[in-house]
Amino acid sequence: MQTVLFHNARDDVVRFTSSVVAACEHALDGGAVCATELAIGDSSEHPLSDRAEDFLPDGPHPFSSVDYLHFGENLGSAGGHNRLFQESRADIVLVMNPDTYASPRLVTELVRGLADSSVGVVEARQLPLEHPKAHDPVTGDTSWASGSCVLVRAEVVAATNGFDTELFFLHGDDVDFSWRARLAGWRVVHRPSARVFHDKRLDDNGGLRPSERELEFSARAHVLLPWRYSRRDLALARLAALESSPERYQRRIAAELRAKIDAGDMPEPIDPDHRVAQFVGNEYAAHRFSYSDP
Repeated sequence: MQTVLFHNARDDVVRFTSSVVAACEHALDGGAVCATELAIGDSSEHPLSDRAEDFLPDGPHPFSSVDYLHFGENLGSAGGHNRLFQESRADIVLVMNPDTYASPRLVTELVRGLADSSVGVVEARQLPLEHPKAHDPVTGDTSWASGSCVLVRAEVVAATNGFDTELFFLHGDDVDFSWRARLAGWRVVHRPSARVFHDKRLDDNGGLRPSERELEFSARAHVLLPWRYSRRDLALARLAALESSPERYQRRIAAELRAKIDAGDMPEPIDPDHRVAQFVGNEYAAHRFSYSDP
């Protein structure tokens, strides 16, 4: 499994890896997997340590190898995971955020989601705030899988070349990766029995409180995704909304994107028949519920 750090405290990383240790031990004991590896990438300015073992809890661990790679630059989530993909020797790779905490059966349940050979990507259920994105209650099929905790076949990474680092530094990379995986013939499924705690920042009313950088990258993806997936009309409508926004950062992003359009530097559209991409309101899938519901 692999994770990418950015300004994380070492104690928090150990908390994360302690949960992964337990989940991997459970999977090994039950025969779900035959071996496990741990790879930690770090986009921070300075390395947290020069020893990979410093990020593990005391005592034995189930990993055949433990690697820590300080990138020396901020590659973002997409770039960091791509770098770790290149180093991986595994047939399946578990991608996790360092602000998550694995349930003991997480790895076992995610691997069971790959029992059907047509499934290439299996997404975990996030708690305490479950993602409202819809999924088929029988097959688990869903539009896209959140990169906060997702199991991916190495074959899918090879077929898609991983995340698109040219377009997506943070937000939108998992949506795009999932859609390209589906275009390549793989199924993307949500597995509710694979549970992971995801530490979210909430406001005083219990709503999500994204950081300024998260808002910026989300705004870019809001235009880039429909442009790539042959919805130029929607991309231009969203761009116009950013251009007229009272928020300065949105107008700045709109100017950057408008310049890319004028220079012919936008991505080549794919999925002209709209086989995989979904644009439902401001979302990339139908939702089962909304946290803003009264």
